[in-house]
Amino acid sequence: MDTGGLKLNEGQYLSIAEPVDYECVITRSRFIASLRRATNRTEFERELQEITRLYPKATHHCWAYRFEAHPILEHSSDAGEPPGTAGRPMLGALKKYSLSNIMAVVTRYYGGVKLGVKGLISAYGGTLLMALEHAEIVEREPMSRLNFICTYDLYNILLSRLVKFQISQEMIKTEFAEHVSGEIQVPNSILTALTKELASISPGGRNLSYTLLPH
Repeated sequence: MDTGGLKLNEGQYLSIAEPVDYECVITRSRFIASLRRATNRTEFERELQEITRLYPKATHHCWAYRFEAHPILEHSSDAGEPPGTAGRPMLGALKKYSLSNIMAVVTRYYGGVKLGVKGLISAYGGTLLMALEHAEIVEREPMSRLNFICTYDLYNILLSRLVKFQISQEMIKTEFAEHVSGEIQVPNSILTALTKELASISPGGRNLSYTLLPH
């Protein structure tokens, strides 16, 4: 794991820079660890579905996640393996490196040889730890999500204000229908200032309104 000598600043957290996949074979069983960024249950479920689609004939898809919150939200699943043999050691691997807004899935193709409780704990936890050793760890700032809806004549004005606050296009999801609507990922450090700016575009919120979404 490469942390680059990061020193965590107040209000920030550690997570992975890019998705990571690591595969190994242990006593004829094939284990594939998949690390992804996820900030809430919806994102987690979307990524889990994608990973399970990649390996449709796998025996198990065990998982763990940790979301940045106060306190941190974390959960894991053995996905059919004996209780405590997969999800718990995977969650322990994520906690060992104090990672947040992250999810891990370890996919197993059963190879015909039973590993036993200790063997499973070692296999699931160890495979994920090896994946973490290949990950680039970066310092990130907590984000909030804003839903917005506006008239077409205000959309370009909205974009210009977002650029002013260094909100990139990748942080905006937009849908075009009768009105323009979408979702904006906003760093918490600028949330108050940005919402004041948005309120100034359309006083009273008649042509531009926004809602802070729950985590």
